[in-house]
Amino acid sequence: MPYTRPVEERSDRFRRAYWAIVHNLDLLRLRAWEERGLSLPKLRLLFLLRAQPGLATHTLAADLGVTSATVSELVDKLVRAELVERGQRADDRRSIPLSLTVEGQTAVGEIRQGNRAYLADLAEALGDDLGPVTAALERLAMAIERRPASPEASRGEATP
Repeated sequence: MPYTRPVEERSDRFRRAYWAIVHNLDLLRLRAWEERGLSLPKLRLLFLLRAQPGLATHTLAADLGVTSATVSELVDKLVRAELVERGQRADDRRSIPLSLTVEGQTAVGEIRQGNRAYLADLAEALGDDLGPVTAALERLAMAIERRPASPEASRGEATP
């Protein structure tokens, strides 16, 4: 009969592996953001505008879960950095559409490309293990979707 590790030991191993992955990927992403002077809120705003050009401040605020004043401050900084530009609507002068500048599109594209290149390199390094690793990651993604993180979980409180 094969030896079965206690659940706690397997859970600890899972936790260590998970945080090693998150830590290393975060280092890569944070380095790319820092090189461009981008914080996570700014980056989230840039990626939203890349996906949906023309959004207005109030829509971005709702999508980001922050106030319009917070978004306005972020937009001002991104406009000064020449990553975002304000447009005009003839039908509604109060609503100002926002979009990425060419420089903003380039910055977002380079960040995405850097992530893709790194993950492609990792996939190649896994060789024959790529299939099973991908299947395990897909199962993890499904488990996370079924049991999304909550504010309680981030504070270390048990969830039902």
